[in-house]
Amino acid sequence: MNSFYNQHKLVQWLLALIILIIGFFPFIIMIEWAFHQPLFYLLFFVYIPIAQFSTTPIFRLTGIYKYYSPMLLGYMANKQQIDLHSGGSFDYLFVLRKFRKGAEIRNQILKYQLEGLLKIMTEIEQGEIPPTVNIVGTSYFFSERTLIKMGFEPKKPSLLYRINLFVNFIDLFWMYSLSRGKLTIPKVGKARKAYASGEDLLSARQKISELYNKLYR
Repeated sequence: MNSFYNQHKLVQWLLALIILIIGFFPFIIMIEWAFHQPLFYLLFFVYIPIAQFSTTPIFRLTGIYKYYSPMLLGYMANKQQIDLHSGGSFDYLFVLRKFRKGAEIRNQILKYQLEGLLKIMTEIEQGEIPPTVNIVGTSYFFSERTLIKMGFEPKKPSLLYRINLFVNFIDLFWMYSLSRGKLTIPKVGKARKAYASGEDLLSARQKISELYNKLYR
């Protein structure tokens, strides 16, 4: 669990608002500079990681992000579709800081992602999510073969998804490097968009559970 959310709810809201406001200041400065020199708009790519970090707590508290595990969330998740994303920089700071970079962080991320999938399956079985729900995500952690075993159908992501990956490249770069234990450029060009229905996911429960248990050996 992200230790940030172990605090009293009022404290969470107060800190989330403070982090949001602080994170907004660089955006104001960038716009001010760009007003006089348009080239400063290129700083937008540097600002994206700041924006991602500063909005995460407020997005979680308002339900825009629904976490199924400490490192797997659904963006604007509803009973029709769950758009899965791996946890961001805020989650890396509070969840993964106690693990060593490299294999230990990488395995922990995989555990949390599998844990999140198992949580979704439990909610489907309990009737909280309909089995007809569409589950979609973009992954470069899992191989295409593993995605198929887990009930997903891999496809090439749309141009919009590819643009989104490249816009977030700075965050993806340092987080991927931590999971590899050295500076490593993530292969965002080979990322796959994966689709599954709730029923597809349930049919792969045994394989997902086996993979999850194997990581805990």
